[in-house]
Amino acid sequence: MALTASTNTSASTALRYLDRNNMAASSSLAKLSSGSRIVRASDDAASLAVGTKIKADVAALQQAKVNAGQASSMLQVADGGLSQVSDILLRMKSLSVQAQTGSISDNERNFLDKEFSALASQINDIASQTKFNGQTLLDGGTGVTIDTAATPAMDGVHVSGTAEVVDGATAPTLTYAVAVGPPAVGTFTLVDQGNTTYTATVDGADTSLSGAVVFEGSGISLALDGFDATQAVASNTLTITHNEAAFQVGVASADTIEVGIDDIRTNRLGNVSTGTLDDADGAGAGTGRANIRTQAAAVRAGDIVDQAIGQINEDRANLGALISRFDFASANLATSIENLDAARSTLLDVDMAAEMSNFSSKQVMMQASVAMLAQANQQPQQLLRLLQ
Repeated sequence: MALTASTNTSASTALRYLDRNNMAASSSLAKLSSGSRIVRASDDAASLAVGTKIKADVAALQQAKVNAGQASSMLQVADGGLSQVSDILLRMKSLSVQAQTGSISDNERNFLDKEFSALASQINDIASQTKFNGQTLLDGGTGVTIDTAATPAMDGVHVSGTAEVVDGATAPTLTYAVAVGPPAVGTFTLVDQGNTTYTATVDGADTSLSGAVVFEGSGISLALDGFDATQAVASNTLTITHNEAAFQVGVASADTIEVGIDDIRTNRLGNVSTGTLDDADGAGAGTGRANIRTQAAAVRAGDIVDQAIGQINEDRANLGALISRFDFASANLATSIENLDAARSTLLDVDMAAEMSNFSSKQVMMQASVAMLAQANQQPQQLLRLLQ
């Protein structure tokens, strides 16, 4: 290489390496400062894309875990209200049995009926006052109901459970056909919002149907008690109304759990064969609350209370199953968050020990480049000796 005074090639080379080492040291310093392996997309574009998606999923799952906890809390509030109603019904059953005995007169029965009626009013108060975040839980606002107005025969059906809710799909329907006996045989067909068909049959005695109709896999069941088959010879289609509260427990929009809670007001407690707590004569006439003012009325009231206790027990069983489901959903979410966060860390987080070693190496290289650049800048001065 020729020795020239106008061009210092060695200095240019040293400067180039100094710039390179300075950029590498700056990049390493940025990674150590941020804790991230990828400061710019150019560091690792593929890992950045995957890691960012996982990070978004983790954030969504963390919120889903909160949602599951809130759902469980809401159901526990509802179960607390049902527990109180159960205690009230047990006391009402005791009063009805006391009123059935022949050792007391109707005058004493009137005294007993004062407490009986007051307790029935308290059930309605609990139904309207049991709330979570301002939402009433036990008035049927978050339940599944059958439109019984058009077909009186369906008044003998109590529906419970939850079913799939599909946005934009057709309304679910229940079709039934009864072969009048004796014995009567009822065939029930449920078509949910996803257009999935479920069929179940139930046998009856004489011309009425009693028993459980369970649509396996649908989440819906019917409780029949004195369902009058003579009014249901032809096929009938009724609309099922869904008012369930949907809780998001996953990343995808379809990752939901629907919650339905039955109406426990007195006009819904009991069944058609005996009446409801709002039905004085036990025949569905709706002439006032069931009472124990006479011995015969006390017998009817006792039967109604028995039906109501069974309904509350079923409702509490449904709530218990849902609470258990949310607990396991929350535990699964916690596991998913832990594993996904570990995967995200592998992709995006910097290895502090390795990067610190790399930074130290770059610092040494930078210092060497600075020293060599200084030496290179001294080389042209040596040429001055040739001019002396």
